[in-house]
Amino acid sequence: MGQYGVRMVEGPNVRLGNGVELLGGTKCYFDPVDIGHSGIYCLSHAHFDHLPSKMLGDEVICSPITQRCAQDRLKRKLKIKEHPQVKMLDSGHILGSNMFLFEGEQRVLYTGDMCPRDRLGLMGAKPVKTDTLILESTFGLPRYIFPPREEMERTILNWVEDRLASGRSVAVLAYPLGKSQEMLMLFKGMDPYLYGSSLLTTQLIEDVGVEFSYRPFDLKRAEGPFLLICPTGVRRTSFIESLRKKGMLTISISGWAIDPSFKQRMGVDETFPLSDHADFNDLLWFTEKCEPSVVYTHHGFERDLASQIRTRLGIDAYPLVKDQRSLLEF
Repeated sequence: MGQYGVRMVEGPNVRLGNGVELLGGTKCYFDPVDIGHSGIYCLSHAHFDHLPSKMLGDEVICSPITQRCAQDRLKRKLKIKEHPQVKMLDSGHILGSNMFLFEGEQRVLYTGDMCPRDRLGLMGAKPVKTDTLILESTFGLPRYIFPPREEMERTILNWVEDRLASGRSVAVLAYPLGKSQEMLMLFKGMDPYLYGSSLLTTQLIEDVGVEFSYRPFDLKRAEGPFLLICPTGVRRTSFIESLRKKGMLTISISGWAIDPSFKQRMGVDETFPLSDHADFNDLLWFTEKCEPSVVYTHHGFERDLASQIRTRLGIDAYPLVKDQRSLLEF
């Protein structure tokens, strides 16, 4: 019995080190910190917290969108490769994001950031029967249960339409990769403007063959009221402040809007809890449907989620933590 009072499962050697490491005859690294010359390196998507900080090698398993965006952010060329033991699956997180199914003596599914719900042209992550599940834990606490997505999308659209109709411009503060493109799909009938890195990142994705409808923002030509999608990082800049002085409202759309303090922390006029991640119920549902013998949680509330999986589902679950050498350290 392990320290949590559950059976210790014999399985693949999984640990948190160079990203999430799957060790054995074939070494596989999911969202690695370092990309070397030996082993298999899998990039789930190109958000900065999933990209390597060091590159000696350049061969990775990823989608063309992830390759294009990662190259721009890393300022390094990447070569897409394949491996017979690794299958890429849609993760439903952002455009081009993937889960990875490793098929060896046992099946191991690494989710990366994921969302199992279909939305705005994106296919949600589909459960896969697996022996070992490596599960993200971003919203791994019971309080993170999101409202129905279609209901929230209507709420957001109605709020924005009402403000535009009353003569107020609206700026949607969104992460450049993922949320900005999702907002373009949500507001596709409203002729939105794009600004800054939200515009540049969207143009990178268009290079891979995805089309969007938008206008590059030009302050001299913009006639109000208008809808603007821009990166979250500009929310306290003179650019935004000058527009707010002219009556523009700002909103932020994130799963973190469940927290009452989020609106104040962001310094915006309104927030809406709409996420490109799985919520707590999604994580439990996805885990149960995958029917794993063991779950490793990471990247978020991993300790809390592992405890909830053991208690509610009766499945062995362990949080991945740094410098852990064996299951005995869980």
